[in-house]
Amino acid sequence: TSSEAMDTLGQYKITVWEEENFQGKRCEFLMECPSIMERGFRKIRSIKVESGPWVGFEYPEYQGQQFILEKGDYPRWEAWSGNSGYRTEHLLSFRPVKCA
Repeated sequence: TSSEAMDTLGQYKITVWEEENFQGKRCEFLMECPSIMERGFRKIRSIKVESGPWVGFEYPEYQGQQFILEKGDYPRWEAWSGNSGYRTEHLLSFRPVKCA
């Protein structure tokens, strides 16, 4: 229903930048993005999660390594990849985590 759609709007907000430290091209999203390249970006190198948990993916169409993105700032790739031992210096797709 349309009221359900209105409920989810505003629960999720993420801003992404093409370069580290919130530099370069930026775009704001309230819903999933299957490929950042469709928006004219080459990659995502820094992220600010305004609200809601998100999951970022290494490749388009939600493929590859996944990274949980909770509210906060991610100025460079170490901030989201942490000590996992798996390094990916960019994300190419992401979507909000819908909780039941």
